Amino acid sequence: MMNNTPSEIRSILASNLKEQRKKLGLSQEKFAEISGLSIQTINDIEGGRKWVSDKTITKLSSALNLECYQLLLPKLAVKRKKEINSTKQLLDLMKIIKKNVDSQIVSHFTEYLKRGLVLIAYYRS
Repeated sequence: MMNNTPSEIRSILASNLKEQRKKLGLSQEKFAEISGLSIQTINDIEGGRKWVSDKTITKLSSALNLECYQLLLPKLAVKRKKEINSTKQLLDLMKIIKKNVDSQIVSHFTEYLKRGLVLIAYYRS
């Protein structure tokens, strides 16, 4: 079971955000422009100094072409959607999210998880 604290989750978000932004070749300035956030906000989030609202994480994930929850997963799981194969890991993360983040993120995560489980059941049959 994952035992992440809120500060560890903020650190995971910061690291994933910075890594994905760099993979896309975006400066903080360009990323701020694309996401509709200020450069200072991007800097604070990537520095782990600021947590985000559900609206902000939606803007960030959209600008990076990711699902919201992917920004909260440990580094290796963010690389590609196909690499996320542990239902237990996703359920554990969902418990943490429910305790520590806004309800809209939980809704996005729940819907994605449901779609994933339906696909798994389909391919196993």
